[in-house]
This record gives sequence, C-alpha cells and structure tokens, in this order.
Amino acid sequence: MSSLQSIQQQMLQAVLADRAAKLRAIRSDEIAGAEDRLSVYHHGYRVRLHDALKNEFTGLQCMAGRRFHALLDSYVKVHPSEHYNIRWYGADLPSFLDETQPWCDKPQLAEIAYVDWAISTAFDAEDERSIGMGDLSAVPPNAWANLRLSMQKHLRVLTVSHNVGAFRRAADAGAKRPRLRRFTRARQILVWRKETTVHYRTLDRDEWHVLSAALEGDTFAAMCGRLANHHDEAAAMSRMVLLLQRWLEAGLIHGWATD
Repeated sequence: MSSLQSIQQQMLQAVLADRAAKLRAIRSDEIAGAEDRLSVYHHGYRVRLHDALKNEFTGLQCMAGRRFHALLDSYVKVHPSEHYNIRWYGADLPSFLDETQPWCDKPQLAEIAYVDWAISTAFDAEDERSIGMGDLSAVPPNAWANLRLSMQKHLRVLTVSHNVGAFRRAADAGAKRPRLRRFTRARQILVWRKETTVHYRTLDRDEWHVLSAALEGDTFAAMCGRLANHHDEAAAMSRMVLLLQRWLEAGLIHGWATD
C-alpha cells in the first residue's frame, strides 16, 4: 500500500471511529491543532449524514419530534455510509427502526419511515408510459374477462396500523404535529408518481383487494370477483368502472394484455 493510500485509510478509520483520535499525518500549526483539524472532519461526516436523512424522512422527523436526533445518531453509529451517492444512505433506516431497540417498541416509527422512503424512491424511479381510457377502448368486448393490467413499477402499497399519513401530510404542509392514533384494522397507503409529482393516499378496503389482484397479474374477471365480496353484482360493476377511471387518471396503469 502506498503512503498516500495508507494515510487515506487511517483518515477513514479516524473519521468513522466513535471519537476523533490522533493521526500523525495531521500536523498542528498556529491556526489550529491537529486534534481540532481532525475533529472538523469527524464531526462534519456525521452532520452530513444527518442532513441527508432529514431531507428524506420528513414524516419521521415530524413523528419522532425531540427523539429524532437520537434516532439518527443510533443509526449513523452502526450504519456507516457505503454507497458513493449519499442519496441512498437512508435505504436501511426503516428496517433498522423495525428491528432495533428501543425504536422497534414503537412500530409507528418504522411505518412512517417506510412511507417516507417509498415517496423518496418513487420520485427517482424510471419514467414509464401510462395509458388512458382511449388505450383501453381498443380491447374487444369479448376479451375484457381475460384482460390483465400492468401497473407502474414504482407503485408501492404499504400496510400501516397507525395514522402515519397524517404525519407526512403535516410535514409536507409545515403544519402542527397531529396526535398519534392506532387503527382497529390495518390500512394500506398507496404511493406513486405521476409525471414529476409524487402522490400518496389511503386505499379503501375494496380498492386494495382489487388493486392487489391487478398487481398479482389476475384477470379483469378475477378483479370483479373480488369486488363482489364487498358489493352486490350491480354495485360491483359500477365500482369497478369508477376504480378503473381513477387509476387511469392517476397514471397508475402502464399497459394491458389479454390471454
């Protein structure tokens, strides 16, 4: 290993250490001492990681409140940056909160973190074409039963047990922090992007059952069958038309095919 590589490796280890240590390659002068110079990088590294996480997890910051900095400190301590692009540094934060004490004792923290990350990654997702009602007009009447929809790849559905969407909306609007509520029944939050804007909303229970069928590659007939578990035949068909229109307007559907 060359002298330069050796110094770089020592610098890396010193910056990642819990406390800034002495490094022979860093010298003191009349402006600052060696320890102070190294401390600038030691502290700056953590500040930069904190700033990156704050940008990506605004809903989590709203929910965690005063505990947010302690939460970030615990994550940074065990998760050094391993990617050349700091934008991806927060990828493991939701699972960290889901699995690590004391944060896993409050599952709402992981829930909002998953929502925050889904919103962040949807914004960066690859552009895909979305179809409109005019595209589906080409489907022959006798082929609708076997119609299969392909949804946008960046679309995400997350199951939550708390009103985490309210915290993200409050963060987006700069509004007052809402009160935490736990649902009697888990709900699903849909996250997607249309053009350059990311959207998120809570799914109705019947819509979730139909959308999950579409995501699984089921036929249009199977989707209607799932709606029949919630509505009578006439109501199920009108509801299916409404949902299909909503998905097309939102840009959720990438394409279609028939068997």
